[in-house]
Amino acid sequence: MKKIFGCLFFILLLAGCGVNNEKSQGEDAAEKLVTKEGTYVGLADTHTIEVTVDNEPVSFDITDESAKDIKDLNNGDKVTVKYQKNSKGQLLLKDIEQTN
Repeated sequence: MKKIFGCLFFILLLAGCGVNNEKSQGEDAAEKLVTKEGTYVGLADTHTIEVTVDNEPVSFDITDESAKDIKDLNNGDKVTVKYQKNSKGQLLLKDIEQTN
């Protein structure tokens, strides 16, 4: 009986360590700043823009850092976007600049 409880305790201890380790690896991946070039399509809604990147439409959530840069853009402008992917998979726009 003591051996069974000992084995269960050991299994639970190992399971807890594995979950913690996976979470920290995911947080590291979410902190990368990515820079891409594309074409500004326009506002998708009040807090999201769409940019065509690598011939695919991509939605970016507007952040306080990027809100001031968007008002000067027109549909079809060539842009460079800098963004981060958060833990929920959302792409957070950090910076957008018009390129010619």
